[in-house]
Amino acid sequence: MNPMAYQVTRSGPFGTVLLCLCLGFSFPAAAQEIELSGKWACKLGVIRLHQKNKKVTGKLIWANRKTCPFKRGDQVLKGVLLEDSLSGQWRYCLKGDECRGDKWAPVVMLVARAGKVLSGAAHFKATKCGIGGKSRGDGVVVRKLRRKPKPPSPKDAGTEVAKAAEKPGLVDEDGQPLEEEVQPPDPGKYEKNAGTWRENMEQAVLHMGSGFFERARKNFKVATQLDPTRPEAFSGIGVTYYARGDYEEALRWYKQALEVDPNFGDAYYNMACIYSLLKKKALAFRYLQIATLNGYAEYQAMETDEDLNNLRGDKRYLEILKQMRKTPIRHRRP
Repeated sequence: MNPMAYQVTRSGPFGTVLLCLCLGFSFPAAAQEIELSGKWACKLGVIRLHQKNKKVTGKLIWANRKTCPFKRGDQVLKGVLLEDSLSGQWRYCLKGDECRGDKWAPVVMLVARAGKVLSGAAHFKATKCGIGGKSRGDGVVVRKLRRKPKPPSPKDAGTEVAKAAEKPGLVDEDGQPLEEEVQPPDPGKYEKNAGTWRENMEQAVLHMGSGFFERARKNFKVATQLDPTRPEAFSGIGVTYYARGDYEEALRWYKQALEVDPNFGDAYYNMACIYSLLKKKALAFRYLQIATLNGYAEYQAMETDEDLNNLRGDKRYLEILKQMRKTPIRHRRP
């Protein structure tokens, strides 16, 4: 693919900078270094993950029944690790009038923040019912938990520390209060930077159009500092490395974009392209599968994308094409 042939898409004039393209936070290098066993928070409540070699399962130890009528001991996750990618099935429930039951959705999640955050997307079948168990959009985010510190001493009464400790939160099976090891950043803290963030993004896109990828990278990096809650700049950095043929570095920044926002759909397709170029077929098919199921990729573009040439002779590729014909485009680019 010609690295100059980029598009600027999604929300606003630079929602996604796309080459086929192809995200710092730390990501484990290999599956054998990852240990996911422990307690984790998700929309369904608190789950305990159990890892045996590469197989990972998750059962509820505290159920948020406002989300789904699941109970303690119910299995909600089953998957297999490959490098820093967890692929498997995520359980969800149907909500609303005359909506009953639960189903399993295919899911792909990145293992981020040194094994303390799982962030990715699932494919929830189209339905008129509400879906319980997912985050915003198709995203699924699971965060590792630890026990909350002991309550503050009387001398701290009325302080911010005391107020934080008194807030109700997640608990384990013994009723012990828990907290997330890695807290998500608060977008409100960066609202004041919106103008300068946009200026840097616009300048970066102009540099990209002229082929000045290193200059663009500088502006994208400034944008990530001005607002680390938005994935576009992280993705843009990945584009600049892709354009220079540094696929491993491009991949790293795309992963960071997905950690910031698991609904940043183009990144799933872009990562499939990178893994194809690196001849890591199993990983390429994981991300291509979730990209096509959720409508992040289009049939005609995929068929002419040279980055996927390494996959075309595989029966899994033909199966994905068959699925695409049945799946409506839910995130069509303008």
